Amino acid sequence: MFKIADMRSIGRAVHMLCGVVMAGGLSACAHSSLPDPGKPKNWVVANVASKSTAELYADLIAPAVFKRSSSKVINGYTVESGNLLMPDKSEGSLVTVRSADGSVTALINRPGEIGSLHVDNKGVSRFIPEPVVDSHIEDEVTSPNETITTSPVDPASTESHVVDILMGYSRAGVERAGGDAMGDALAKVELVNLALRNSLVSNVSFKLVGIQIVEQEYEVSNETLAKVPTIFAEGIKQFEPDVIYGNFATFVPGGPTGIAYKPGRTGITISNAAMTFAHELGHNAGSDHCNTTGATDYRFGYDNGRSGSLLCGGNRELYYSNPAVKDQYGLPRGNAVTADTARVWRENAERLSSYVHFVPKTPQIVDGLSGYDSVRFKWSLSPRAVKYEIFVRGVLIPTKVGESITTEGVAKGVPRGMWSYFVVAVYADGTKSPRSNYFLAKPYD
Repeated sequence: MFKIADMRSIGRAVHMLCGVVMAGGLSACAHSSLPDPGKPKNWVVANVASKSTAELYADLIAPAVFKRSSSKVINGYTVESGNLLMPDKSEGSLVTVRSADGSVTALINRPGEIGSLHVDNKGVSRFIPEPVVDSHIEDEVTSPNETITTSPVDPASTESHVVDILMGYSRAGVERAGGDAMGDALAKVELVNLALRNSLVSNVSFKLVGIQIVEQEYEVSNETLAKVPTIFAEGIKQFEPDVIYGNFATFVPGGPTGIAYKPGRTGITISNAAMTFAHELGHNAGSDHCNTTGATDYRFGYDNGRSGSLLCGGNRELYYSNPAVKDQYGLPRGNAVTADTARVWRENAERLSSYVHFVPKTPQIVDGLSGYDSVRFKWSLSPRAVKYEIFVRGVLIPTKVGESITTEGVAKGVPRGMWSYFVVAVYADGTKSPRSNYFLAKPYD
């Protein structure tokens, strides 16, 4: 990331940072503007904003029925997910992400069709099929410094753990995934959360905390997997995630489309392979592929002969193995002794969510320069901050005099005389850090 890169916080749905954030520079970046409100019958209103998910995708998913299980708005993006129920009782899944400008990213998994649909804000669409996966190719690397947790966890426990994830992309990886990194990242994270809900895993969920885009392309390989902490070092510093994933555009012919540490906190995939992303996270949790030897070990995926799972079976369905869940034929989707990835998730939820204990850091003003009617400041980074606010310490109460999404900003319309200024960091949930150190400045001189 030392030449050119982009980083986006989940709290910066309409902002793009270019260059190294610590340098404090904000260069021009292109992003779609909101639709012209003066056009009451524009494409967005007629075809996106006014329609439900079931209506938007009726033709594409027919004859399936969409059964929504989650709907939320994340910084202006509407994220919905649920299962597709076919007339023959077979199942699929649908995850949709709609942005305010009308563009759409959808992950579709139905019998005979797995891939992503991308619709821009002018209504131009394209479907990108997910690459065919050879389940016999080795795609996991044993982590020498990790241990799989085996302490039993009550499935009915109300304790929950949130795993903060950083999604990294190469520039080519963004294009292969459809061109919208934020839409793709939100969709993939929601796909995994849907898989966990389907599998009755209620004590763990994933939250996207940031995105980093690097210019250089890397192929999916063991060598690249080992480099992930270096490739996305700036994103790791900025967002302090528990789990880090790389999304790239190339892989070795005949090789895996995704690789992950087992157990671990990192993985990489081809960027248009969302089901592979969910598969690799299963390896991070500590589960393996099919238990072909019948070993007395529950850390495996499962194929009951008619329905597969994310870690086992040619017909990957959005389930992690769980003997308590039955398929449309009444067959269990796991075995308590030989295949129960849901149990693996429950037992490793605390580990996965504890790689980083995030504590908001107070920014510190490191430099200031007075102008005629303004003061320019630079301050230290506060990880995960979506913006910073500048205040002047007034006689009675502080007055806000500026804000910035980088680590430098300008206070304008400031009072005459010598006054104390300070900065606070603002996070995606609206909370703020304690104030920074005071900086004395006397503009107008």
